[in-house]
Amino acid sequence: MTDEPATPSSNPLLFGRYRVQTQLGTTRLAAVYDATDERLQRRVLLHLLQKHLVGQELLRTRFITQINQMAACSQPTLLEVFDRGEVGGRPFMVTEYCTGRALYGLGALGVEQALRFMRQISAAIVVCQAQRSAERPTGLYHPPISSRNVLIVDEQRVKLVENWRAPHEELKRDQAHYRAPELSEGLPDNPSTAVYALGILLYEMLTGERPITGSDAHTIALAHQRAQLPPLSRLRPSLYLPSVERLLARATARLPEQRFPDVQSFAHELEAVWRDLSAATYRMKRTTTPPPMPQQPAPLTTPTPTPNQPVARPPRSKRTRQPQTAQVRHVDQNQFRQQNRRRNLVGWLVMMALLTMVVLGSYFGVRALADQFNGYPNFPFPALPRWWPGSPSTQQEQGEIYIVTIEAGLNLRRTPDASSNTNVIAVIPKGTLVRKLEGPRQTGNATWLRVRVELEEGQREGWVSLAYLQPQ
Repeated sequence: MTDEPATPSSNPLLFGRYRVQTQLGTTRLAAVYDATDERLQRRVLLHLLQKHLVGQELLRTRFITQINQMAACSQPTLLEVFDRGEVGGRPFMVTEYCTGRALYGLGALGVEQALRFMRQISAAIVVCQAQRSAERPTGLYHPPISSRNVLIVDEQRVKLVENWRAPHEELKRDQAHYRAPELSEGLPDNPSTAVYALGILLYEMLTGERPITGSDAHTIALAHQRAQLPPLSRLRPSLYLPSVERLLARATARLPEQRFPDVQSFAHELEAVWRDLSAATYRMKRTTTPPPMPQQPAPLTTPTPTPNQPVARPPRSKRTRQPQTAQVRHVDQNQFRQQNRRRNLVGWLVMMALLTMVVLGSYFGVRALADQFNGYPNFPFPALPRWWPGSPSTQQEQGEIYIVTIEAGLNLRRTPDASSNTNVIAVIPKGTLVRKLEGPRQTGNATWLRVRVELEEGQREGWVSLAYLQPQ
């Protein structure tokens, strides 16, 4: 495995480049090591075929095929392959280093966060399924879909990886929770099989529970053939999402032909749900009926004179003054009273606003002037009442209270920036109450709040991600 012998002070070196550190665990086919690329000075993961599988040609060929397919698939949610090769008859590949907490066991996520993570996962599967051919009817290889295989690398991103943390005997039971019913009947894999697994995973993210359970892998796999997912509102009564319910119902349909035909169709519908839930809503404007127009007097008609008959004309004074008198006297008394009330109300509001500005301006002006004279004793100015708008006590009491929901604790940052870990002030434990001071502020793909929190070391203020907070 090494180009140079290992000494007590050095770790094995592979191909004069990759310094192998400790073994992190094993996947179905490979042993995963923490390593360092000494040429590029970066941390990497080394996936090496397990030693006892070298003689099994079928599994060895399968591992090589997976390496080639992963190298051909470049997607941010999947591990990027840097290098590949063979040492001592054992194929290996070098990928980017990835660490984070598994999605399994975190409980129910917020709707926005669950849909954001599912968009990333489904986009990765779409890239893999897009490479379908006669030899690969279901597309390129991708890691098994499971909440144990989804690592949360920061507040906004996840990685879909092979699970090297769990013992090998638990992997089969874990994947049975997402196994489509047709696979237990002996039918081959198809593009809608991954759609079923994604639907079960989305349901788990929204409710915090796996909908299909059992004592062993066989029992869990058979349960998918007759089980029906309960509504989201049964586990989360406050959750009312008809569009998400329809998406889950079609994705987890019992028959493959009733589901989305492939993950690309599922992802397209998921984007529509995302846009629908994130679109801003506005209050409908009230439509007012215009007042009826006053009726005009009917025009005077003059009969057509017959031959040899003189035309009768009214007196000049009556013909010119009668229409003008009728138009001047038409007045809507109700509309006139309403206009007077509006004018009086607006004038009263303006007067009260000016009076408030004068009082506040005088108060703060006199207080600022008194502070300039250091030689005189401080005059005990009365504090603003608690009910007065803008008083410090009112501002403090009006701050919204939130509770931290993430198990691993929530990072308190100096600035609303999740790309750097150097601005982390402290870690707020789950269940801690925080008070909103400012926000929300949208930075990148995250929504941030500036909060105040009481910790063991004292009172702290900083920025946190709104995705991990719940209103209290």
